[in-house]
Amino acid sequence: MTSSSPLAVREEHELALLLSGRCRRCAERLPGGTALRGRNCPRCGEATLPSTTDRMVLHELQGSQSAVRLWLAVAAVTAGALVASWFPLINSVLLAGALVWIRFTIVKPGLRLLTPRRRIVTRWTLRLATGCFLALSIIVLELLTLVPGAGALVKTVVSAIEVAVAGVATRRYLSWQVGREGRGEPVALWEMALLVFWAAALLAVVAGMVTVVLWILGKLGLLQGQVLGVMPEGRP
Repeated sequence: MTSSSPLAVREEHELALLLSGRCRRCAERLPGGTALRGRNCPRCGEATLPSTTDRMVLHELQGSQSAVRLWLAVAAVTAGALVASWFPLINSVLLAGALVWIRFTIVKPGLRLLTPRRRIVTRWTLRLATGCFLALSIIVLELLTLVPGAGALVKTVVSAIEVAVAGVATRRYLSWQVGREGRGEPVALWEMALLVFWAAALLAVVAGMVTVVLWILGKLGLLQGQVLGVMPEGRP
């Protein structure tokens, strides 16, 4: 009992280092894909994860760790939306903040496990797809501002669902890429072609988002009031 406990603690520490993209012995930063490919540390020569089972464990740990961080984001947005859903744009700001949280706490750690080429494709696919999702979500949230029956509770539920959908989709795509990295599969040509589609979609959706937000502000009288406030007073 006493001999296995220190061993378990050591293994947990080593796995935590590998999850953060560092060598299990010297703690130096590993090149992308080293652990998932079972290669040795280029600095100290320590074996990372030579067996397939160990690499599968690393994959599962990465997924479970990201799940906890995702539901923290959902809970935070739900709590914030309950307080401020009555005001335009607040829910959209909360949603954007949650997506930034997902980017730095889920996506960034997962990218450390990938080789440079796969990391670039994965990062930009997620960035462009997240941008499209954010713009569409803002359109939905702000249109709800003009719906009489859509009160704070409805906007709160919609906000929580949007964060959950974005987080789950991000986790699944990242987990898929981590799994392919572990199996040694190369980046496909269609993945790079998909980046062009997401870039075009982002431009179209952002243009629509700006149009909708300006229209809603005009409907609420906020934009008109601001413009009139900066205009010089006319002479009698």
